[in-house]
Order: sequence, then C-alpha cells, then structure tokens
Amino acid sequence: MKELKVFLKKKGANTLTRNSEGRWLLDGKEVDQERAIVEMAEAVQDLGYWCQVAKDVLPTEDFVMVQEAYEYNPESD
Repeated sequence: MKELKVFLKKKGANTLTRNSEGRWLLDGKEVDQERAIVEMAEAVQDLGYWCQVAKDVLPTEDFVMVQEAYEYNPESD
C-alpha cells in the first residue's frame, strides 16, 4: 500500500499518516480508518486548511485541477 502523510494542522491533531501496511497513525499513535477519515474531514471543514490537505493527498495534476475549479468564476467569462 502507498504511504500517505497529511499535515492536518488542527487542534488536537497535527499529522496523519498511513504506512505501507495500511495502518493509520495520528501523531504517531495508531487509529482505525474511521477515525482517520473523521480527522481529515474535520481538517477540511476549516477552509483555511483545505488547500494544504488537498495538496498532501492528491497527485499534482489533480491538485492543479482542483485549484482551477476553485478559482473558476463563471461571471468573469
């Protein structure tokens, strides 16, 4: 399994990782997948962090597409 590291930067949790065995670690302590998902969702709810979370999780091409979609303003066409 591909390793993953997300910097949550939220109160009570800073770093969420998934190791090559598929185990999730929250600040170095093992958590189940459901808790990992909840932590990511809470971090994303604060729009100040959505960009960093997306950049950590998505492949570069997908992140660029998200950025373009987020910045798109149909009224400016």
